[in-house]
Amino acid sequence: MTFIDGAIVVAYFVILLLVGFFTREKKGVDESSTDFITASRSMPWPAVLMSIIATEISAITFLGTPSAGFSSDMNYLQFGIGSIVGRILIATLFIGVFYKYNCVTIYDYLAKRFGESTRYSATIFFFITRILASGVRLMVAATAVAVIMEWPIGNSILIFTTIAMIYTSLGGIKAVIWTDVVQGTVFLLGGLAVLVFLITQIDGGFSELWRMGGDSGRLNVFRFTPTQPEGKSALWAFFNDGTFFLIAFINGMVTTFAALGTDQDLSQRMLTCKNAKESKFSLILSGILDIPIVFGFLLIGVALWVFYQQNPDPNMPMIIKDGLSVVDHDKVFSYFIRTGLPDGLRGLLFVGALAAAMSSLDSALAALSSSAVIDIYKPLIGPNASEKKLVWLSRVNILGFGIVLAAVAYMMKDAQDILWLPFKIGGITYGSLLGVFLLGVLTKNGSNKANLIGMISSAVTLAVALVLIEKGVLEFAWSWLIVIGTAWTFIVGYIGGRGKPGPVMSVHES
Repeated sequence: MTFIDGAIVVAYFVILLLVGFFTREKKGVDESSTDFITASRSMPWPAVLMSIIATEISAITFLGTPSAGFSSDMNYLQFGIGSIVGRILIATLFIGVFYKYNCVTIYDYLAKRFGESTRYSATIFFFITRILASGVRLMVAATAVAVIMEWPIGNSILIFTTIAMIYTSLGGIKAVIWTDVVQGTVFLLGGLAVLVFLITQIDGGFSELWRMGGDSGRLNVFRFTPTQPEGKSALWAFFNDGTFFLIAFINGMVTTFAALGTDQDLSQRMLTCKNAKESKFSLILSGILDIPIVFGFLLIGVALWVFYQQNPDPNMPMIIKDGLSVVDHDKVFSYFIRTGLPDGLRGLLFVGALAAAMSSLDSALAALSSSAVIDIYKPLIGPNASEKKLVWLSRVNILGFGIVLAAVAYMMKDAQDILWLPFKIGGITYGSLLGVFLLGVLTKNGSNKANLIGMISSAVTLAVALVLIEKGVLEFAWSWLIVIGTAWTFIVGYIGGRGKPGPVMSVHES
């Protein structure tokens, strides 16, 4: 990297640390766990909107989506359409309830609706999901930086986690949201800049990009019928092809409903708005804005494919797949950042990769820490703990979870097909979480025992099913797992908890 590139990187890190420091100086962050975890519900909705976008897009979108555009098509956009509906469901069913019960974390609602056992179970499920999924996100960004810098992936992981732990522990959720605003702006500008630059480097410009992308099928978005291999029935195709519109729409809707509605990492910033109305608005608007953002990053992948068709590069990263040496599409964008960009723009894109990683990492650290303190420590160990102690424990947990996420990221450094990996991980546990939250808001039934049975049996069954699907033993699209898990948990909880209202009035009675 040149001096200009390095100066951009240094300026970026300085800004993040300053944001963390000045949010810490805000009155109350050292004295109140509520301020540290929810910002005392004082955040402006535009900042929350950008934070949602920055966290949800993450390194998976910044680096994995161009990979999909390079290697296949724009089918991923179908998922985004369902995602908007999922956000509307969250705004309609969940956000008002969380504000009504003045929840510090979303699992606080489960304690008030069902009891502590359901809260503990959901929190543990969240820990498992978030540690694995965020570990993958961290690994993706660390791999990209390692490719750009030509150094070991461990160096990248160490830098990311250290910086994120510092500013997150300083300012809590306020630091997370305001740094997300900075980071979201950086990687969106970086994405736009590299797309414009790529178009200028393609012989024929945008029209040639569009022609070659269209001829190769890479601009295809919708598939309204499943692929039916010879010898297979239409019903088999329906349950095994997760990329045609109906299933992609359902999967996008349910996955978003679960991820943003039942995962503390993605939902925590929604509890920082001044009221439920602003929270709902920022959530739904984020889904609408996601569509053009994701389209732009997919188009970067298509532009990369066109560029390398016109300018073959024998040094592109390769991988052995099915016994053949093929281009490693997961690393093409990172390779182009290192070899194809001019000074200054290279630094901006490098910072964009950092921003995409850290906007997800800081959020995960804050969420894991807040849930550990509020949902585990406070009710089980320290019900009378002082506010200062809770804030201190939150900071300690940020450091501890940072080490754990770094370790998971390093262990997953050889994973492939990164765009869909977090969704597969979430498919195992998100169904359990969504099922029990829906049970709380849609019914009057409530039983800790039934909830626990439904959640555990669902997750275990789906974990086994995913392994069998990945090994080719079970012919079934993994995208159905979260739908099955949600229905399973809801039905078991409903039947087992019939006639047993929780410790507080149900939503319908209140």
